[in-house]
Amino acid sequence: MKSLPNIAILADFDTTKRPRPHRMVQTLKESANVFVIARQASVEQGALCFSFPAPTDSASTRTKAQNDYIQSLCTRGEFAPLIYTKNRTKIPKILYALPKLNLIIVEDIALLPFACAYKQEFGSKIMVDLREFYPLEYENEQWQKGLGKFFTHLCAHYLPMADACLCVSEPIAARYMRDFGIKSEVYYSLPPFYALLPTPIHKPIQIIYHGLISKDRHSENLLDLAAMLGTDYMLNLMILSNDTHYLQTFKNQAKPLSNVQFLPPVELETIIPFCNRFDIGILSLEPNSFNNANAMPNKLFEYIQSRLCILSSPIPSISEFLGQFGVGIVAQDFGANALMRALNTLDSATIATYKAHSHKHAKTLSLESNTKRLQAIIQNLI
Repeated sequence: MKSLPNIAILADFDTTKRPRPHRMVQTLKESANVFVIARQASVEQGALCFSFPAPTDSASTRTKAQNDYIQSLCTRGEFAPLIYTKNRTKIPKILYALPKLNLIIVEDIALLPFACAYKQEFGSKIMVDLREFYPLEYENEQWQKGLGKFFTHLCAHYLPMADACLCVSEPIAARYMRDFGIKSEVYYSLPPFYALLPTPIHKPIQIIYHGLISKDRHSENLLDLAAMLGTDYMLNLMILSNDTHYLQTFKNQAKPLSNVQFLPPVELETIIPFCNRFDIGILSLEPNSFNNANAMPNKLFEYIQSRLCILSSPIPSISEFLGQFGVGIVAQDFGANALMRALNTLDSATIATYKAHSHKHAKTLSLESNTKRLQAIIQNLI
């Protein structure tokens, strides 16, 4: 009997809290011996998990002196101290203690150098999951002159050592090819299939937004929309934010709005059955950065699996996808007024039709479809 390949997933975060790498584990666990090496790792069913600590500081807690030090390193092109940080010293020890690996899947490009060092010694293959275009993670001038140079260095120096790259959308894949000559394959973050049915349309119509809110995403647009909804709709918000002050300010601004309801976040695995009770899932991204302008968010596929009608701002990659599968409607521009105009074109019958189309495509747009595809990609590598 042929033995299963040994595959390690390397991540700079807890994979159980990030849909894309978590689903990677789910996809592989039946066909490989899976090892997860992650920052503050939680247990992943079907994998052997190893944890390394978080850094002692972060972007929100660094002092001016610390930021100046990072800036000076990037200016001089001294990137090693940014890769081989104290909290990551456990990573090589874990890697070299594992059975010989056939493949390392890198979920955060800052950890790619560790995989490259292992490959040079043991000849394993490397696959990198490019969740965004890293050199444009932030587009302000200060970041570009500092950490932007660091991520550009990682892409230019280490990405060519990868044997395969996955990417979230066609435009981002094209940018990696243009800037670095890196070919990548578009791979959507498809959730597990849930045997659900579309629910009957509610009165008032129930809209759900789940996920992160932030100032740079202009999330206040959701409240601007709520102010126009009247009594025919209820906007349900299951939100998180990396900025506690912004989150509290957002909630305070919503207090006068009787048609806004805040819901406590649920576990990743229960998001889809929980959201099945709603009618419309909303996507309100704005093209205020390259990555936002070319995103294919996890919630898009989760809304479909929840059998919802989708309302989206006109992000081109999302618009094309909605047109292809007929699961929702796209606003004409990125303002709250345009979202409201799009809602006004929907009646209960049309919403039900979009929900039915989501149900029709739920099996195709599920983890089960991704499993065979990913297994084929890996089989060709190893």
